[in-house]
Amino acid sequence: MQFKYLPGLNSLRFFAAFFVVISHANISLHKLGIYTLSNLAFLNRGGDAVDFFFSLSGFLITYLLIGEIHKTRTVSIRQFYLRRVFRIWPLYFLIVAIGFFLLGYVYPKMYHQPFFGFTIPEGLLMFILFVPNYAAKNFTVGLLNPLWSIGVEEQFYLFWAPMVKIFRNYLKGMIVFFLFVSTGFYVLIYNQFIKVPNNWEMFLLTQKFYAMAIGAAFGYLLYHNFEWYNKSFLASKPVQIVVLAIIVGHYIIGFPFSEMLAFKILLAVLYSLLILNVSAVTNKLINIEVPSLSYLGVISYGIYMYHMLVDYVLRMLVPRLQGLQIPSVIIIIAYYLLLLTGAIIVAGISYKYFEKYFLQIKDRLHAQTKIVAV
Repeated sequence: MQFKYLPGLNSLRFFAAFFVVISHANISLHKLGIYTLSNLAFLNRGGDAVDFFFSLSGFLITYLLIGEIHKTRTVSIRQFYLRRVFRIWPLYFLIVAIGFFLLGYVYPKMYHQPFFGFTIPEGLLMFILFVPNYAAKNFTVGLLNPLWSIGVEEQFYLFWAPMVKIFRNYLKGMIVFFLFVSTGFYVLIYNQFIKVPNNWEMFLLTQKFYAMAIGAAFGYLLYHNFEWYNKSFLASKPVQIVVLAIIVGHYIIGFPFSEMLAFKILLAVLYSLLILNVSAVTNKLINIEVPSLSYLGVISYGIYMYHMLVDYVLRMLVPRLQGLQIPSVIIIIAYYLLLLTGAIIVAGISYKYFEKYFLQIKDRLHAQTKIVAV
């Protein structure tokens, strides 16, 4: 079943971006010597929020590709990549340019020492070839750190669309196969049953393709088996309550098993259930299709990409505030509010005056198979 619009997904995007932002704010405050709240689970869920983005990407991309197959009996690889290019690349390369200018040129001029642990040509090559996850996990990259997850998504897109096209007549089996392979490989690397050099191990552990595969399975479920799902116990209010309670409990207070890999994999399943239950089922537990949240979700890519720039500005201001003997609790609250507000403002301006131009090109390319929520 193909929906013209999947409500609530933009709001979920914003919630995920929110947790990334406050997680990085917490890290920065810790670096500044302000530890008051640093151990609270609520302030340390940025990594889990990125995993949600991975599940959502697998879900939406697969759902979109299935819709295209249903309409055209094939997948246009060229159009798929062009749409990704116009959505992701402009802001990605803008941040790369800003980051290398500030940290690769300005920082050495000011402090008479290099910031990066690689040469500028080496670093640029890694980011241009979309392996920022290798760079981020093996070198200090500063405000370029959030780009690691963009690299993972681009690496997934590189092979996923061709696989869907090739196996379009056996899609369910292909998704199941990929789910088992990606999960099994990650478990083997994580537990060091497969020995690889440490730098490559760090790189491979960023590639959480299992989360995308789980999302893809639910995208397939929504398109081909929605009527069954909508009437099943999985869409019932009690199950929706349990799913939401586990996710909220993990994010707010944490569980003793919260850092276990098995729970991280379970979270990808719960995220996918949440996506379906928020956007598609008839008997919704909650309705988060709120205009303000939806708008924040629309600009969430910018919030995610720009927030480290705002964070660096705030890091320079805090030492001056500490010199004024302002209580640390006020500094902490102000830091979170200013970082979130600043990131939203910059992202809003970027979306209106920069990203929207490229998105309009993307939408024209996507006119025949467009799903509004994507």
